[in-house]
Amino acid sequence: MIKKLGDKKWRIDFQPSRHAPRIRRTIVGPRALAQEVLLELRKRSIASTFGWPELSTATIQDLCQLVMTDYQINKRKSLHSAKQLRDFWVKLCGRQPAEQVTGRDLNDYAEEWIAGGLSPARANRRMAFLLRAYRLALESDPPLIHKIPRWRRLREAPPRSGTFSWDTFVKVRDALPEHAKIPATICYWTGMRSGEVFGLEWAQVQFSHHLKLVTIQLHSDDTKTSEPRKVVMGGDLYATLKAWRDETHQCFPSCQQVCHWKGTPLRSIKSAWRTACVRAGLGTWGNPGGRYIGNRHYRGPLLHDFRRTAVSQMEDSGVPRKVAMSISGHKTDSIYRRYHIVSDVDLIEAGKRVVARHKEKQQNPT
Repeated sequence: MIKKLGDKKWRIDFQPSRHAPRIRRTIVGPRALAQEVLLELRKRSIASTFGWPELSTATIQDLCQLVMTDYQINKRKSLHSAKQLRDFWVKLCGRQPAEQVTGRDLNDYAEEWIAGGLSPARANRRMAFLLRAYRLALESDPPLIHKIPRWRRLREAPPRSGTFSWDTFVKVRDALPEHAKIPATICYWTGMRSGEVFGLEWAQVQFSHHLKLVTIQLHSDDTKTSEPRKVVMGGDLYATLKAWRDETHQCFPSCQQVCHWKGTPLRSIKSAWRTACVRAGLGTWGNPGGRYIGNRHYRGPLLHDFRRTAVSQMEDSGVPRKVAMSISGHKTDSIYRRYHIVSDVDLIEAGKRVVARHKEKQQNPT
């Protein structure tokens, strides 16, 4: 028999014959799972292979630890994000046996997250971490589990397509505090990832004053793709970094970080960036009365939008794609193309060419 003990908690009492020992087992999950286990017991007793079926004792916490070990051994760059996802799943259902989790459970989790306002993209990232843990457990020797729950990815919103014009960038930069202007300027001109920018040291920045050029060198340990990169540029980037370096060496001579606040290394400018975008009229607060900026529900441009801006500028300037991908750090052409946003000017020019070609063919049919 199957007896309900609580919410998604069941107890199985099974005795195949009068003189056979009784088996009791507690199942956490839907009733259908308890019924499947009871059916398996009956099959085994009929086949004269009586005994409790070997169920894996590995928990969700054990599987999540496999992912963390994989990240550490392979020295993956996103270890911090992996730790956050690990902590999330451990808190949610860390002690639950992994083989008791079904696809229906995962769907219930996703529906609850979406109802709470989580985006489909973030829900997919959470699930991807857990399913990766299941795959590692199945591929281990010996396998920690024998099956993986099925789950279909949620449909995500289209990729962001915003870019900055020079006037818009200057408007936002003028609204930023002095220390936040430096990472914003580097991101705008080079398309570097924010993590790469905040990790820059002055030893990686070299100036050629007679040519008015600045060279930024990224080592393999500094990049997401583990490949070294170099950017050489002049103009506004050279002038901004030169002035900032002179000020840093004068006021904080022991500071090695390019992005800092009064000599303390920066890790983010999220609050300053959101405030500046709202002041410039590019962003809005969904909850203006929030005590902290993180509670004001910001909607508007992101610092990561500069990555698309830089790629689009290099494409429009005729920079060879191989060189542009080397600067931006894209490994595949498909991902690079997603960052190249077609502007209205390009569309207008394309329309003019189509009309001109049509007129030419009508005038010269042969």
